[in-house]
Amino acid sequence: MSTDTIAAIATALSNSGISIIRISGKDSLDIISRIFKTKSKLEPNKIVYGKIYKDDDILDTVLVSYFKAPKSYTGEDICEINCHGGNEITREILELVLENGARLATPGEFSKRAFINGKMDLAQSEAVINLINAKTKTESRVASKQLEGNLSNKIKELREELIELLAHIEVSVDYPEYDYDEVDPENVKVLLNKKIEEINNILSTYEQGRILKEGINVAILGKPNVGKSSLLNKLADYDKAIVTDIPGTTRDIVEETINIGDVVLNISDTAGIRETEDIVEKIGVEKTLKKLEEVDLVIYLFNAEEGMDEKDFDVLSKIQNKGIKLVVVINKMDKVEKSIFDTFLSKLEYIDHVIPMSIINNEGISELKKTILKIFNKNDLDFEHELIITNIRHKDLLKKSVELLEQAKNAIELSEPIDIISIHVKNATKSLGEIIGADVSIDVVNKIFEKFCLGK
Repeated sequence: MSTDTIAAIATALSNSGISIIRISGKDSLDIISRIFKTKSKLEPNKIVYGKIYKDDDILDTVLVSYFKAPKSYTGEDICEINCHGGNEITREILELVLENGARLATPGEFSKRAFINGKMDLAQSEAVINLINAKTKTESRVASKQLEGNLSNKIKELREELIELLAHIEVSVDYPEYDYDEVDPENVKVLLNKKIEEINNILSTYEQGRILKEGINVAILGKPNVGKSSLLNKLADYDKAIVTDIPGTTRDIVEETINIGDVVLNISDTAGIRETEDIVEKIGVEKTLKKLEEVDLVIYLFNAEEGMDEKDFDVLSKIQNKGIKLVVVINKMDKVEKSIFDTFLSKLEYIDHVIPMSIINNEGISELKKTILKIFNKNDLDFEHELIITNIRHKDLLKKSVELLEQAKNAIELSEPIDIISIHVKNATKSLGEIIGADVSIDVVNKIFEKFCLGK
């Protein structure tokens, strides 16, 4: 771990009221003393008014705060310069700090130092970037809970119980002459079952946690000119896609991210599905069908005036065979008799969600939004209080720990030696430790912090 002093701009670089330049390391105070003049004394946990000087010229009037190690974000001495928020002045002050002995921080280096100095564990560090990138209030709250340590505390509790079991096993194996309770395989199995259940309960929250963090990947499918682009524009509340009466207008996938309630939809408006000789449109149709490999939900549109044919049934069958959630929309209901919808229903009786709609008249949009929220069961979890995982790294490590504990349990049932059982338990404990950084390689740590922004 580098012990030099680092600096970076900690706020977005834009014309704003305030910018913050953060400095962390043993030389922070010395660097500030060379460039900052004030009539007050710079003391820990206080903010002081003064001026930044370059040679004899005043660069800016600023506020400077000082946090003394170890009581700081990184666990090192930190100084923060609050200057005026212009791009040029912010950059100029940062350059002055670098000229006086600091090094430009790498992405996430402040948080990486906080992890290495024991100010937060790895799961909490990852919660920092989740909090920064949160797109909804609920996602922000879940990240905040993880930053507070609700996931970390549970992982530590699981590890401690398994470590206690390992200690018991190792004493009984290595020091049989001592008067120590013999390990009862049945009691070990009971404990393992309990830990497997607890971990599986955490794992069961991942799918909704993933949707909360990444959003629901939605593809709008259907033949040309059924209203796919109009629906995207209506959901986005502006004209994202070109809309014309000419079939085949959309030739490539048009993407937009929108919020409905507290859920993010990553929507793709796709090329109309039809047989075509137009080579560009043909590529668009192929992309549309390939898009099915990466979506959580398909909204399939029909034109109420045109009905449906074998091509529609074929695509609907492919969607269902892949296990993708599906909503069928019958658009342009304003142009036909209401009985037409009953005809569609009779042909689509095997589809759970069929919605009549007139996109042009804004009819059925609200029902579509409610249906999407219902399908993804947003209200099944108490996002305010439950332990929810949103990170695929955590999911994979939890899953691996369950598999290893299952192997330990199977070893007991096969009456294998207790020290063989302990190897599986030890590896499960190692997997859990990787979540919080108790047992993790430096390569994994570097990879995680690379995703952070420069000043965090």
